[in-house]
Amino acid sequence: MRRKREEHAVSGALCQVIGCGPAALGLALAADRRAELPRLLAEGTAFLDRSPTPAALGGLRFPFLIDANSVGRDFFAGVRADGAFAAALHGRAGRQLRERHDRGVPLRLVGAFMNDLSRAVEDVLPDGFTYGADVRGVRRNRDGSWTSVDGAGSALVTSESVVLATGGYEDTARVSRRYGVPPGRLIGSAQLLSGRLDEAARVIGSGGRIAILGGSHSGFAAAQLLLDRFGDGIPAGGLVLVHRSISLSYADLSETESVPAALVGRLETCPESGVINRFHGLRSGPRELCLRALQGHEPRLTLRETGSAGARTALAEAGLVVHALGYRTREVPLFDPWGQRIPTGDGTVAVDDRCRVLDADRTPVPGVFGLGLGYARSDAWGRRRVGINTFHGEDAERIVSQVLATAMV
Repeated sequence: MRRKREEHAVSGALCQVIGCGPAALGLALAADRRAELPRLLAEGTAFLDRSPTPAALGGLRFPFLIDANSVGRDFFAGVRADGAFAAALHGRAGRQLRERHDRGVPLRLVGAFMNDLSRAVEDVLPDGFTYGADVRGVRRNRDGSWTSVDGAGSALVTSESVVLATGGYEDTARVSRRYGVPPGRLIGSAQLLSGRLDEAARVIGSGGRIAILGGSHSGFAAAQLLLDRFGDGIPAGGLVLVHRSISLSYADLSETESVPAALVGRLETCPESGVINRFHGLRSGPRELCLRALQGHEPRLTLRETGSAGARTALAEAGLVVHALGYRTREVPLFDPWGQRIPTGDGTVAVDDRCRVLDADRTPVPGVFGLGLGYARSDAWGRRRVGINTFHGEDAERIVSQVLATAMV
């Protein structure tokens, strides 16, 4: 049974998880791998999401028309093969991911697998998920526990710890102001990549240009999608990608030898995997497109550095600008026992290496953790460690170990 909005507040839980997107599932997966799932269930864990139904939430999990920048195994690596959630591995999506364990996979396939995985988790926690819970804040109580509240100020769940897994959003309004792009000419990359192509079709059909703001995977993926969908309807220079810098990912140092030296750029080797530029370098299709454009083999796509005359002209004249500058935290306000807002930064909430949410003074907020896109840890170079295998793996394990430690006090 999956519950809708609770009639009465839940109290005495060990942990509440706010947001039930892909990253949040990692807590149950990590507990299962650590053979701690029975304890986590016995102590009480509540998952809250503002989506009205599981089906509505399922439609939000990776609805994109592009391939992932990771191979198949990265999306099921956190699931114990003989564990409580193994059923998801044997569904249609799970089988296809395993068949393509060493290759790129469509993000819609990843979304289908995450929905299967969510159902498997909910089957194990039949009363642990509440939908239609629009959490507007979390306040700390004088005994150190935390209570989530809705828009009317009514209590939802009181628990010893809180995991914020509310994801991120593209702040197109902020970018509109910063770059002087009228809101009506700006679209988020997530919208475009999900299939909202009507405005792009109108601009291309009228002979206009489209500018893409950001040299990330999303930026080049948006360019690739437009090139694939509209083909020769896009003239030379019809797409302009404006970027601060461009980084490619490499499996190892030897792979850099196949790229012209002038294009290699800065190399940051991940100490865990050996992958170079692991968390920010372009991979797979976007990487190939970038190299073709840099080498002059894709005349429909022009690259311009931010601040250059060409970039300013492209943004001013484009019929449509695609925002691909990353995500800001979909923040849930935190309050102290006296009702004062606990400041947690501006736009992106920081966490430490133990996934503890930090306040504006970089001090951990007791009992509050962050997981997922809006709360990613940073590596040694300050790059955000974004990836399902990271969220379901070490991040979730670090949180579970700390949450369960409080139950022993």
